[in-house]
Amino acid sequence: MTMADQQSFIVTARKWRPLKFSDVVGQEHITTTLKNAIKSDRIHHAYLFTGPRGVGKTTCARILARAVNCLNAVDFEPCNKCQTCTDMLEGRSVDIIEIDGASNNSVDDVRKLRDNAKYAPMSGRYKMYIIDEVHMLSTAAFNALLKTLEEPPALLIFVFATTEIHKVPATILSRCQRYDFRRMEIDTIVQQLQHIAESEAISIDDGSLVAVAKKADGSMRDAQSIFDQVVAFCGMTIRYADVSMALHLIDLDFYFGLSEAVRQHDVQRMFDMARQVIGRGYDLQECLIGLLEHFRNILSVIATKGAQLIDASQSDRERYLAEATLFTKADVVRIMTLISQGEAILRQNPPQPRIRFEFTLVQLATMDSTVELSDLLKRLGTENASLGPGSPSRPFDRSAPATTVRADSPSPAPTARADSPSPAPLSVSSLSAANIAVRWDAFLETLPETLVFIRGVSKQAGMLTIEFTDVGVLLRPHADVVYYQLEGRIATLKSHLKQFFGVPLGVQLFPVNATTTEASHSDVPGSPPKISEDLLPVERSLVELFHARRMVSRG
Repeated sequence: MTMADQQSFIVTARKWRPLKFSDVVGQEHITTTLKNAIKSDRIHHAYLFTGPRGVGKTTCARILARAVNCLNAVDFEPCNKCQTCTDMLEGRSVDIIEIDGASNNSVDDVRKLRDNAKYAPMSGRYKMYIIDEVHMLSTAAFNALLKTLEEPPALLIFVFATTEIHKVPATILSRCQRYDFRRMEIDTIVQQLQHIAESEAISIDDGSLVAVAKKADGSMRDAQSIFDQVVAFCGMTIRYADVSMALHLIDLDFYFGLSEAVRQHDVQRMFDMARQVIGRGYDLQECLIGLLEHFRNILSVIATKGAQLIDASQSDRERYLAEATLFTKADVVRIMTLISQGEAILRQNPPQPRIRFEFTLVQLATMDSTVELSDLLKRLGTENASLGPGSPSRPFDRSAPATTVRADSPSPAPTARADSPSPAPLSVSSLSAANIAVRWDAFLETLPETLVFIRGVSKQAGMLTIEFTDVGVLLRPHADVVYYQLEGRIATLKSHLKQFFGVPLGVQLFPVNATTTEASHSDVPGSPPKISEDLLPVERSLVELFHARRMVSRG
C-alpha cells in the first residue's frame, strides 16, 4: 500500500456514515418523525436525542441541520450537493456549531454560546447548536442555558445528544422534544455489515457477521470499528475461526462441549475445559456469561419449539435445535441458576477465581436430573395399576394395620350387581375393607327412603367420597348440603349397615374441607391417618404416596 493509499483510507464508521434520513438504519421511528416535522413546517426549537453510544444521535442531528437548510431538498431530504450542504459536510458552515459538552461545560462557555445565539444565520434558513454529551454540563451552565432555551431567538435550533439522560436536569427536559434512540438489533447490524462487505468486495461468512454484531453490543459504530479490526487481521476473506482468534472469542464448539459434559456428568472433562479457558487467557466471568447465553438458547428452543429467538447463523441454529432435544426444561433452568450464581461470585473479584470457576463447572457436571412432579405421579400411578386389581391404587399408610379402599378405586373382587343374589352376611373374622367394598353396590340398592340420597351423591362426581377400612366406612362430603344431610342420619346408616352386613360397622364423617383434626362422628378404631381435604390434588397425592406431613406456619 502506497503512502497515498494510506492517506486516503477512511475508517468504515466515517466512510459509511449516513448522509440522509433514509440511510439511517434501525431508527425509523425517529427519522420518520423528523421528516414529517420538516414537511409540516413544525420544527421545534430544542431537541434532545438520547440513547446508547454509536446508534446515530449526532448523525441524525447533522442530517436535520442540512435538511432544514438545504436549497434543493428532495422529499425533505438534504441533497448533499448544494453549497449549503457541502459547507456543512466539510465543516465550513458558520450556521452549524457543534460543541463537545465534556470539554465545554463551564458557565463561561454557555454564556459565550448565549451571546452568539442572538445573531441570525449567515447563509441558511436556521442556525443550529449541536451539543454532544450535554449531561456533562455543570449545574451553573445548565442554569445559564435555561433562559435562552425557553425563549430562543427566531430561527435558532438546539439539538442536545446524551447517553445518560438521567443526568440532565428536569428543567432542561421539559423544554425539549425528546427522542429515544434504540439499541441496534443483531439482525440490523448483520445486514448493514453484509452490505458494507459486499460493497468493499470482502468475503465474510454468517458466523463472523453474527460474532462481530454481538461483540458490538447494540452499537453500529462499534460494529464498524470491530469490522475494520477483523479485516486488518484476516484480509479480504474472513472466516469465523479467524474472527475468534482476532477478537479473542470463545468458540461456540467449546460451549457445546461443555453442555455435552453436563449431560454425561463428566467431571474430568470439566476440569480439562476449565484448564483450556485459563490457559488461553479468557476472562472467566465472560466465559460463564457466554455459557449462560448458550443454555438460554437451548431453553428458548425448548419453550418455542423453534430457533427464531437465537442470534446465530443458520447452521448454528440447527445445532441448537438438535441439542435442545437432549435436555428437559427443568434441567436447563437449574443449570442456568447455577451458572448465574457462579458468575455473580466472580463479579465480586473473589480470591482464587479459578477454583470458583472450576467449582461452578463441577456443580453442573454432578447435577442430578430433574423429574417433573406430574411425570412422577403418573409413573407411580402406572406402577400401582400394574400390580393388579387386588392392590389398592392409593395406599394411605403401609404401616397401618387397617386397609383403606375408596369406593371409586378398582374393586379387589368382582362387585356385586343389583340383580345378583345378596352376599352372605359377614362375620367378625371375615370383616375387611375388601369384603365391605365388594358388597357396597348391593348395599346401596337396599337403602331405605331416608338414606337413598347417599346412592345419588356417591355416584355424582365431586359430591361424596366413600372409603372403606377393615372396620368401617369413611364418608368425605365435598358440599355442605351433603354433610348436613349425613350428619342427621348417621345412627340410621349404622343401623342399616349392621342389618345388611351382619356385624356392626363404624362410620366416620368428615366435615367439608376437613383438616387433620378429628372428624365428627369418628368411631372407627384403627382408621388410617386423616389427610387434609384442603390440599391441592398434587399435595394430597404426595402425602398419600410418601406419608408426608404438612407443615403449618404459626408466624
